[in-house]
Amino acid sequence: MNRLSKKTFTIILFLICNFTWSYAQVEGLIIDKTKTKIGRDFYELFYIALEPTIGIDTKFDVIVDEFVDPQFGSRISVSINENVIYQNFVSSRLDDIEEKVKEAVEVVNYFIFNWKEYEKYLEEEGKIR
Repeated sequence: MNRLSKKTFTIILFLICNFTWSYAQVEGLIIDKTKTKIGRDFYELFYIALEPTIGIDTKFDVIVDEFVDPQFGSRISVSINENVIYQNFVSSRLDDIEEKVKEAVEVVNYFIFNWKEYEKYLEEEGKIR
């Protein structure tokens, strides 16, 4: 009987740990949801330029998404934690892609910097812990 209760306890403990780990959220990702070469080039340059900034604060999930428009090129959007903070049309020219990546990185850095300031203000006011 004692042996059966140890096995049961082990199984229950395993199930509880497994249930807890399955609901843990992974944060600080840069997710690629692009569909074409234009979007892939944008994402790769954006990732290289943004990686050092995101490494400092890992609570932001950045998503690079692409909507293909045959007439104008691709519309790239950059979201942080499901809020779109940058959106623009990008053509297939490399210099245009590099210019739009630079704009997007500036916007993301501005958002992250201001979020830290806003979070500090809320902590001072006692609104968050």
